Amino acid sequence: MRFPLFFFFILFLVTCSSSVFANLALSEYRLYFDGRTKNNSLMIRNTSDKNLDFRLVLVHKDMTEEGNLINVSEADVQGRSAKSMLRYSPRRGTIKAKDMQAIRMTVRKKANLAHGEYRAVLKIIASEAQDPNEAGISIKPKVAYSIPVIVRHGRLEVESDIVNPQLVTQNGQPTVMFWQTLNGNRSLFGDFKILNEDEEVVGEIKNLGVYTPLTRRKVFIPLTESASGPLTIQYEENIRYGGKVSLTETLNIND
Repeated sequence: MRFPLFFFFILFLVTCSSSVFANLALSEYRLYFDGRTKNNSLMIRNTSDKNLDFRLVLVHKDMTEEGNLINVSEADVQGRSAKSMLRYSPRRGTIKAKDMQAIRMTVRKKANLAHGEYRAVLKIIASEAQDPNEAGISIKPKVAYSIPVIVRHGRLEVESDIVNPQLVTQNGQPTVMFWQTLNGNRSLFGDFKILNEDEEVVGEIKNLGVYTPLTRRKVFIPLTESASGPLTIQYEENIRYGGKVSLTETLNIND
């Protein structure tokens, strides 16, 4: 079978992008500012043997009920974006092979800021640096990390529930599906575990976020084994990011 040249070009980009992606390591995958925190930082490590160019872009994204992050217009995020209150540096540069780069971020809140949570996404876009001794034009695939930035201010309230749990089949695997609700002025971020009647973990998902203004998010947790009898769904919000919500729900499954 003959494949068109375009197919090999796409395969080349995917392969190279995976290579670049594997050559970057981050010290943090979430930047969090509570009411007392004004400064935060993360380290970008270049684990490869070649220099990597990077640039940073601050954007706002909203979450869908399926958990996808989508771009939204500036007009649609008025009053809940953190972009205007964040300062960060450097915004671009080159990280030498096996070296690290610190990214520092500061929050500056305006007077009379309304109580609640403000968000942004810090995109880190990286590619292999151009070799000055390399002749001609070469393709340098780019990859991007998206780092949520959470800024909280004043009185914060949130309530959550596990709603309508059921057993479904997804990709040929038994899976527990339910809605996690959100009622309040801040987001949720935590871990789910599913226990069988012997209190063994038969499914789990970590670092799951539900961002305002969502009121609910659909959750799928694949099971590691066939399930029967009662299953217990447990949720613990991450205390590192100001979490305190704990949830428990039972799903009864007929044999």
